[in-house]
Amino acid sequence: MRIYVDIDNTICKTEGNDYINSKPISDNIEKINKLYNEGNTIIYWTARGAVSKIDYTDLTLNQLIEWKCLFHDLKMNTKPAYDLLICDKTKRIEEI
Repeated sequence: MRIYVDIDNTICKTEGNDYINSKPISDNIEKINKLYNEGNTIIYWTARGAVSKIDYTDLTLNQLIEWKCLFHDLKMNTKPAYDLLICDKTKRIEEI
């Protein structure tokens, strides 16, 4: 299965747009790593910088590595900024 995973307030706690001070949520990272280890394709997908046009790629990649996140790809600046996503395939991290 190909699984897209949000970053902020899904695998880390982020206040506003203070990405540099984001704190990992270990339990949620473990859930995603388990999906990776089960053979799923994990793609982290974030709207970081989508509105501000600031490139947070290096920061985000370094955080994922530091937090020991297992993944196949990181998509930056392609996710639209939104307040609510309604989709038949969407799950909250609590449902995994």
